[in-house]
Amino acid sequence: MKYAIISDVHANLEALTVCLNEIDKIQPDRIICLGDLVDYCAQPNETVEIIKSRCDVVILGNHDEGQFNYELVKGYSENAYISSLHTRTVINPEYVEYFKTLPYSHTENNLLFVHASPCRPESYSYVLETESVRENFKYFAEQVCFIGHSHRPVIFEERGRNIKEIYSQRLNPNCRYIINVGSIGQPRDGNPKVSFGIFDTEKFEYQNIRLDYEIKPASDKILKEGLPKSLAMRLFEGI
Repeated sequence: MKYAIISDVHANLEALTVCLNEIDKIQPDRIICLGDLVDYCAQPNETVEIIKSRCDVVILGNHDEGQFNYELVKGYSENAYISSLHTRTVINPEYVEYFKTLPYSHTENNLLFVHASPCRPESYSYVLETESVRENFKYFAEQVCFIGHSHRPVIFEERGRNIKEIYSQRLNPNCRYIINVGSIGQPRDGNPKVSFGIFDTEKFEYQNIRLDYEIKPASDKILKEGLPKSLAMRLFEGI
């Protein structure tokens, strides 16, 4: 079975459109979204509607939860907080109710899908350093866990007691993995291109796909909405 795994769309319709056009060419069996449909960019309603119609499974992200769990928003960075409050003023209430139905995690085919981390997914912790990676491997039994949240694509391999970052598409069927698919709408690894993943269960292969998209229209819309200028400018740099 072939999976397309996307995450952190963040209301960037231009990026999402390019991503889904590519996914249509690949023709996966399943499309899984790891959450964070809204905030930062300018088109939350259009984004949610498309994700609802196109994805087989959608996971709850912290920015989605922030639209009904207002306490969560108090811990955001300044720009994230401003963006969340703005989204609150424009989002269709129907979509907020939809967010309330989304799960923190989903399992199928020996794969785990979460937004941030397998360790207490509702806490939205980052999985970045070796020790946090090692700890998180303890919290799931599946062979592969797919995550987003940090907006930085990376593959961590657990081989026995050894943990390392790898770069090969072909995975080892005797190892376990935590794979961050990166971000559709706001990449933060210094590469502004759309980032998502394709995983083939039969070949046990994972591919991180990067795509160009028209950044300026997305950036201009952010400015038109009156959101912080830095949110518009960072799209060009992938930060």
